[in-house]
Amino acid sequence: MRLDHARLAAEILLWAEPLARDRLSAFWGAAARESGAGKTLADLHWRAWRCALSNLPHGAVASRRDLAILARGAGLQADIVEDADEAVIDEIAEVIIARFRRSPARAKDYTKALVLTAAGLLAPAPAARAA
Repeated sequence: MRLDHARLAAEILLWAEPLARDRLSAFWGAAARESGAGKTLADLHWRAWRCALSNLPHGAVASRRDLAILARGAGLQADIVEDADEAVIDEIAEVIIARFRRSPARAKDYTKALVLTAAGLLAPAPAARAA
């Protein structure tokens, strides 16, 4: 199961990157319009997702930490990162639904891979859980 998840997550990475990056660019561009940090926030947020989809949890944690710091520095609320995550999840889920509508089993497999990736990415870091 774990190997299958990793393979499916890597496949998602191949076809989802341009779509998710566009969604993140639009999201962060609007959210950080005043600070002008939208592009940097979008790039950093995609790096976290890319690490998660590539099964690089340490890179994902480090990127999310940097993202939270940059978002705070831009005067944004901490929960905005979760809103941006939801936008990425929605984008990828919409593609899975459209692309695999004639193959429900395959759509289910990709959806599981997305859910497992998102769960790992969105889980609090060990230090945050201990606090």
